[in-house]
Amino acid sequence: MARFKMLNGERIPFTTEEETRKDVEEKEWLDNEDNRKLDMIKEYRQEKLQETDWWVSRGNMTTEQSNYRQKLRDIPQDYAASDYDSLLEMEGETPNKKLKHTVWSKP
Repeated sequence: MARFKMLNGERIPFTTEEETRKDVEEKEWLDNEDNRKLDMIKEYRQEKLQETDWWVSRGNMTTEQSNYRQKLRDIPQDYAASDYDSLLEMEGETPNKKLKHTVWSKP
């Protein structure tokens, strides 16, 4: 499939070098999918930890609360790349979508 660029309002086909460079960029992007998913998981994890920071600051966390926070911190080593889709799966309707996996559920 030929790729095109716009130049002065005109559609111009990519050169061979541009095609090659674009192919390399697309391959790198696709090969990096697991890292992009892990970055999203880490962002969600950070949000969940921040939501529960007040548990720590009040000074008397329950065992369940402590275990929940530890499970969040352990996500990168406890889950393989093959688990990332299930960790990112959402349920519910917009705007009330939430993460479905049980690791995200607060005690």
